[in-house]
Amino acid sequence: MTKKQKTMEHNPIQTMLDEHEVICQTEGIIENLDKNWEADAEQYKTTVATLITFFREYADGYHHRKEEEVLFPAINDHPDFVLQEMIEEFETHHEDFRSYTSLIEMALEEGDYEKAQKGLNNYIQDLLDHIAAENDELFVLAETLMDEDELETIYFKFKDIDLELGEDRKVELEESIKNCKKYLK
Repeated sequence: MTKKQKTMEHNPIQTMLDEHEVICQTEGIIENLDKNWEADAEQYKTTVATLITFFREYADGYHHRKEEEVLFPAINDHPDFVLQEMIEEFETHHEDFRSYTSLIEMALEEGDYEKAQKGLNNYIQDLLDHIAAENDELFVLAETLMDEDELETIYFKFKDIDLELGEDRKVELEESIKNCKKYLK
């Protein structure tokens, strides 16, 4: 935790880190799903459908939207920032994640659970690498570039997105992942 994270009450980077923590909980679910369809195909389909909804609405809808509409432009527009290709790479990753979700959904609809699981495994590995890069590079960079007022402005823009999409829905999506974890234990 950086000095700014400790002292700031409204820190957008902490919001991003907290959301990453929730998103990372899907790793254990995906690992425990492997071959699960052999014992209970309906439960496998239900769990994967829950993951797809979570990835689309939470990871992409709440989290990636904050990055793409607020954080990335704020970093790109900062006069001291010169690594625009870094932001472009993260945006490309987000597009890749959207493609993964569609492929997983298609495989699930076709009843090709092996293919769906392979897609989930690839998705989560790429997602974890992406999250590590954001945590270790992008977020540190944002805190270095921006002062507390700039960060606080970003925080409140993040809050606006949560309000627009629904804070209750965000909590429901977080709970859906906790419920998947309980089922698979």
